[in-house]
Amino acid sequence: MRIARPPGVAAVGDPIPFAHDGRVHLFFLSSPPGTQDYPERVATTWQHMASTDLKSWDLLAPALAPGRPGTYDAGGIWTGSVVENAGIFYLYYTAHDPTNRANPQTIALATSRDLVNFERHPDNPILYPPPQFSQVDWRDPYVFFNQVEECWFMLVATRVSEASMVQSRWHGGTLALATSNDLIHWEVETEPLYTPGTTFCPECPELWPFGDKWYLVYSRFSEQAGTVFRVADSPRGPFRTPLREELGGRRWYAAKSAPFEHGRAFFGWIHDRVNTEAGPRWLWGGDFALNRVLRPDESGQWMGVRPVVGDPAFDQFLEVQLGAPGMFGGAVAQAEVPRNTVIKATFEAVDAAAVGIDLVTGETAYRILVDNRRRLVRITQEPQPLDDFWADLTGTGSSYREVDGPALACAKRSPEADSGSATVHVVLEGDLIEVFVDDDVALTQRIRWPGGQVNAFAIDGEAKVSVAIAPD
Repeated sequence: MRIARPPGVAAVGDPIPFAHDGRVHLFFLSSPPGTQDYPERVATTWQHMASTDLKSWDLLAPALAPGRPGTYDAGGIWTGSVVENAGIFYLYYTAHDPTNRANPQTIALATSRDLVNFERHPDNPILYPPPQFSQVDWRDPYVFFNQVEECWFMLVATRVSEASMVQSRWHGGTLALATSNDLIHWEVETEPLYTPGTTFCPECPELWPFGDKWYLVYSRFSEQAGTVFRVADSPRGPFRTPLREELGGRRWYAAKSAPFEHGRAFFGWIHDRVNTEAGPRWLWGGDFALNRVLRPDESGQWMGVRPVVGDPAFDQFLEVQLGAPGMFGGAVAQAEVPRNTVIKATFEAVDAAAVGIDLVTGETAYRILVDNRRRLVRITQEPQPLDDFWADLTGTGSSYREVDGPALACAKRSPEADSGSATVHVVLEGDLIEVFVDDDVALTQRIRWPGGQVNAFAIDGEAKVSVAIAPD
């Protein structure tokens, strides 16, 4: 189930889930109404919901709002984390003050005894960046009790200082590590916990054990954007890149998790998009994606994913044999597909190089492709825009170019995925699209979809396909 934006907010942003006493508490950021740009858009408040099943949610009182003008957190209550110790709940957050040019981001604390009403700590901010780290980027504290070392760990998203960078300043992103025995006084270690050397700043980190592995999850915005993970044998690493690092696509951002059933309940948001004369412009914050549960495999190289929704009642309208060796074979749906619906396509007896469905509206289609040779799932815009020369030659110079390019989202399939079958769920809601393939892959994006038809297809081979849609 998708969590709706609370009334009176412009957008929802970074989730901060916290499991306690049989419930998942979802704290998250919300933007003030009518805002689009920095810094007004990020003068955020911590909202608060709770659920036992991730399907029905109780909206609780906001946990914390920006402080008075001129204070250390007047510019927004940014991302952090919540822990409990001896009956007290500790809410760590990023205090944003854009007027403080020396330290616009600091780490602050609020506490509560009922998990609803929080009071700021009198000595806020409790943690400033030491000189070996950026004095500007110092945010997203993630706190947990490290049972291996019997102390509290805090991860902080930051960058190494300009003086200590060995690469371009664009690749100086790192995660600092601070430790504490009392949750009040923190000591930042000289050496960072993790420095990938490939990103500007690894945002919204979290670190947790599962089986005999440790999983480091973070989001990046500066290259191959999205939420990714790393795996290690120890909470101190070394953290290595798995075979499939992506968890949901470029527009599924700042995703974080809490324990749920036999996996982790993940929450992420999808950027708002506004249209301008120059084309779409993506904003910070937007809508929550569908709640989903991810579970690492035994090797630590993959995370399987499934949505927290049941199958709706479907009307089947297409069941055919598709394709032929060396050719493209397809069938056109015999019913109109509404703007808001769920499509279920089941491919069986597959010996094709690829199978999938096209969402067709006017002269444009959005293709969901399950590529059995390359072991990929993609969402692409069709026809794909051409370079200028070929666009002029073919008379398609006005074809619309998405900001993210024609490949809107892509993910690898796991090695265990059966190439002889695939079940594809496509959830369409307004301009949101979410694609789930088996219990393996999830992709999220926004598209221009007013409604239309569905084509099922097979490429270079055959497949039996059954397509159904949920009534509007």
